Amino acid sequence: MDAHLSDIHGKLKTVLWGETWLDISLYLLFLSFFLSPFIDSSTARLLVSSLVFSMLMIAGVMSMSRRASIRFTAGMVAVIAITLRWMRHVVPTPTIETAGSIAVLVFMIMLIVVTLTKVFSKGRVTAHRVKGAIAVYLLIGLTFSVLYGLLDQLLPFAFDLPAKLEDVTSLRQELLTYFSFITLTTLGYGDITPTHEITRMFAIMEGLFGQLYPATLLARLVSLSLMPQGDE
Repeated sequence: MDAHLSDIHGKLKTVLWGETWLDISLYLLFLSFFLSPFIDSSTARLLVSSLVFSMLMIAGVMSMSRRASIRFTAGMVAVIAITLRWMRHVVPTPTIETAGSIAVLVFMIMLIVVTLTKVFSKGRVTAHRVKGAIAVYLLIGLTFSVLYGLLDQLLPFAFDLPAKLEDVTSLRQELLTYFSFITLTTLGYGDITPTHEITRMFAIMEGLFGQLYPATLLARLVSLSLMPQGDE
């Protein structure tokens, strides 16, 4: 009986704090990218974006680590970020915008570091590890987009954006997300350009991530797949 209860507890713990939430995070990342363009209303788009982003952060906390201290810290940061994000709908002040962006940025960096640790650690190459590697790549692009949004709030003339978006923060953030991913993938269409020294520096950094991360990841996964079982 005790063994049966222990087995149930172990399975429940795996579901609550296991790799399932990593899969959910990956699906939510894809959803956040492809859902917004099909919503015509800017208000509805912002609400849906906030909802998906909140779900992504919750899934990120659940998948981050089984260590209580890390989960607690990540959970607190996520609660602050989610609260500030929804407060923007009620009190859209520059202070709340900036504080919310900082909280999201801290959480995303934590999530990337923890997930990278799992992806590059020793052990057998599994489907979950590959999904984690994909999630990290998407999270890097999303994190830089949040960083660009923060810099756009703090620095004058940080980016050369269309003039019609001068006072529309949500649309500016969507364009900066687009800019982040064309920079990460080194497409560089040139329709949006960083015009401040700091934003140019981070754009170069993201481009380097886009080049080096896939190469480093591929080399690491190949070395792990060739590693003898006894060396894990």
